[in-house]
Formats: sequence, structure tokens, C-alpha cells
Amino acid sequence: MRPNFTAAMGKHPASIGAALAVISLPVHFLLSANISHQIAAVALALIAGVYVGFAVQDGRPRILVAEGLVALAFFAAALAGLIVSHWVIPLAYLMHGLWDLAHHRRVKTSMPAWDVPLCAVYDWVFAAGLTTAWILHG
Repeated sequence: MRPNFTAAMGKHPASIGAALAVISLPVHFLLSANISHQIAAVALALIAGVYVGFAVQDGRPRILVAEGLVALAFFAAALAGLIVSHWVIPLAYLMHGLWDLAHHRRVKTSMPAWDVPLCAVYDWVFAAGLTTAWILHG
């Protein structure tokens, strides 16, 4: 019998989000600060695109436009994190967590219910971990 992924995710999504963030952070402590900034920026841009996928699945033009514009904003934040200051990147992860919460309260798309708490907690734990790693990098 194969485990049901959706059922497993639905039971403890915030804990799973925290665990995934903790699992993905060690590389940022081990690599140079510059490479860590680049990886975190690329990941931010990719994460922002997840909601575009849900918008495409949803199909409503208003949702497509909203999600596309927000994804572009996070892509711009990722670029700003590489060009202006790397501290934009953890701040953008914090903001992305708030965008995750907005989907729970205001932006209704066809995403699974577990996605919101999983992603919000991932973003916040990851932002805290990046901040710690980059402070230690000096």
C-alpha cells in the first residue's frame, strides 16, 4: 500500500515546512557567502513561481495576473538581493510567508489547504536560518 501524500501533508503541514527548511539550510552554512546568496536568490525566484502554477491550474484571468505580478515582484527581490544587498533575500522570504498567509485569507486559488501553513513556516524558518548563516559568514 502506497502512502497518500496529500493525507500525510494535511496532518502536520507547519511541522513539515519547518523540517524542510531545516534540512535545506546546512548548505548555506557550508558554502561561501556569495554562493549561498546566489542559491537563496534562485530558490526565492522558483518558490515565487509555484503560485503561478496554481493560478494556471485555477484558470481565472484575475488570479493569473495577480500571481504573475507577485511572482515578478519576488523575482525582482531576488535580483535586488544579488545586486543591491543580500539582506533583501531573507526579508523577501519573510514577505513571501505573508503572501502565503494571504492565500489563506484573501486570495483563493485551487491550491491544497496544506500548502499555506507548510510554505509560510518554511519561508520564515528559512529566512531566520539564512540570517544566522550570513551573520556567521561575516
